[in-house]
Amino acid sequence: MRKSRRRHRDLRTQKSDHQMFGAKPTGFLFGSPVEAPQTPVERHDVCTDEIDNKKRLSLFSQHDLIIKIENIKLHVNKEQLMAESPVFEKMFTSDFKEKDKQEIELEGKDLNSFVDFLRCTLPGIDEKLTDKTVQSVIPLADEYQTSSTLRKADQFLAEKTKAIGDKITSEQLIKNILQAELYQLTSFLEESLTIASRKSFENFVKNPKFNEITSETRLKISLKRWSDMDAVFKSTGHLNHTSESVDFYKFYDQPVPATSQLQSTSGVFGSASAMPGYGSGSQQRDLTIRLKPFMQTN
Repeated sequence: MRKSRRRHRDLRTQKSDHQMFGAKPTGFLFGSPVEAPQTPVERHDVCTDEIDNKKRLSLFSQHDLIIKIENIKLHVNKEQLMAESPVFEKMFTSDFKEKDKQEIELEGKDLNSFVDFLRCTLPGIDEKLTDKTVQSVIPLADEYQTSSTLRKADQFLAEKTKAIGDKITSEQLIKNILQAELYQLTSFLEESLTIASRKSFENFVKNPKFNEITSETRLKISLKRWSDMDAVFKSTGHLNHTSESVDFYKFYDQPVPATSQLQSTSGVFGSASAMPGYGSGSQQRDLTIRLKPFMQTN
């Protein structure tokens, strides 16, 4: 017992000496004193932790504003709304009738949709979007200019579009493109036009709403299809056998083949054995298989 007490006194004395002479604090590993590791803390990590903690605590902020919809009162924090929405910020800081009010009524709003919007927007809740809520939240996020909520919706719809892929019908795809253009959902639009570039031209353009798509987006769809088709032909070796280019203004100098040559049994391009890539030694891969993604009929 005495030895144990003496050992504790010695350890306390040792600790005091280290502290007195500015030594680093020590720890004990398996009974032996070791130097405590000094892990540097990145400033970015500290800021991130502060932001996350602030969001976590914001759920319990004082509710100093009542939003009334369909005779139901929603208690919220004004500062939180102003931080997320420039529209609410202007409402409560400029010369609007709502500026100093503690209760405001929003007419014409659907209660459930607005609650979903708040739950997806306000810090401390940050609820995830679903197939059921995303369509009602997007118009409100656009109206109140809550960019974080729009980004969340954009990512949600883009991931869903990528997962479903070519199974999306042309009719639904056009609706998706129009929605993405209207609310400037860039990732959603990018995934949608990628799928649109593989649809049947006839089935896609005959839809009455096709002409509502902006010319810029229609051009992007066309260029995407053009690029993909070139890649298919190149991968199968078919682009290796296209004719050489000629000067447009010197074309009249080229000799015109005789009629008998055009009507020969060999055909306009000669016999099949003379066609590069079509002889017995052809190593070209089946082009039909590679073009299959562009044969969508839905």
